[in-house]
Amino acid sequence: MKHEQKQTFDKPPETVIRMFGDRRYFERKYELLGFRDIEVLEHEAAGDRFRIRVRYTAGADIPLPDFARKFVSGDITIVQEDRWDLAKKTGRLEVDLRGLPVKVGADMALVGLGKGGAANTLSWDVRCSIPLVGGKLEKLLLADIEAKADADLAASRKILADY
Repeated sequence: MKHEQKQTFDKPPETVIRMFGDRRYFERKYELLGFRDIEVLEHEAAGDRFRIRVRYTAGADIPLPDFARKFVSGDITIVQEDRWDLAKKTGRLEVDLRGLPVKVGADMALVGLGKGGAANTLSWDVRCSIPLVGGKLEKLLLADIEAKADADLAASRKILADY
């Protein structure tokens, strides 16, 4: 299942990409979002390439129908990897929801907007391999991504003020 999301910023793409290429941004953002047990597993910054893998714990705070409760019960351990080509301002994020038979990822493209702003477009793709209920679980995950989008963007905008 596919979904597109746009994040807008009041600083130019050069400033926003500097933030997206900073390990501390990810640590701060996850803290602001209330995640627990945040650990940077890998981090590489070489030339125009940036990559970070972070593990954290999040609460399963969306209302789940009965069929989904056997897959999601309580907290979820998440491993997220973000990769950026800083020169092209394009990236990819992959989200591994430990214990769930789903694949979640998004291609990202950061572009300039008028008046010195920027927009990051995330093209999400959520796939679930469970027959019969997979599509329903995909819809739930996309709804959760959308529900958390405002908090994620607010945290990023707050951190961007320091760049």
